[in-house]
Amino acid sequence: MNPRRIFLFVAMFSMAGLLWASPVSASGADDFVRSTGTQAFSTLGGDISNSERAKRFRDILTGRFDLPTIAKFVLGRYWRIANKKQRGEYVSLFEEFIVQAYAHRFKELSGKEFRVKQTRELTARDKLVMTEITTGPGRPPIRVNWRVRGLDSKYRIIDVMVEGISMSVTQRDEFAAVIRRSGGKVEGLLDALRKKTMN
Repeated sequence: MNPRRIFLFVAMFSMAGLLWASPVSASGADDFVRSTGTQAFSTLGGDISNSERAKRFRDILTGRFDLPTIAKFVLGRYWRIANKKQRGEYVSLFEEFIVQAYAHRFKELSGKEFRVKQTRELTARDKLVMTEITTGPGRPPIRVNWRVRGLDSKYRIIDVMVEGISMSVTQRDEFAAVIRRSGGKVEGLLDALRKKTMN
């Protein structure tokens, strides 16, 4: 993974929100992204231990994202051929993979800012919140669009597009490549994820 993509992926999660989700208010998805993103940098950055940062990151991931929906989308067509046990292990490994791969990188984002530009309704449940992240003087902002879904009286993030690239689609392509190299077997991906997430 190239350095710019790592930064963009971290930026995506750094704006994801507080440690605990808040009920959906009448003000809408734009306020959900704005209010939670404003506090995310101070929550995950600064002088805290890696283990504490990972814990806070996991709380954000599970509390603000619809992780089962994202994990299922990322596995793509291979979800249908996975059995119940494989699906359960995959979702758990997917969460651990994201936490271990990216939690420690959040301290790099101290001092960055973001702005909510506009919100567009996609479906009866889904909205697209368009934002920008500033990366430093003289540098162009990074465009980050959030697909937010209303679920159980709360908002959840189901995808993030960074500079027009869907992070879920990108991860799906990478996982599909691993499965293809394993002869089309989901177990090949599970084995790779087990090795990457071993403590």
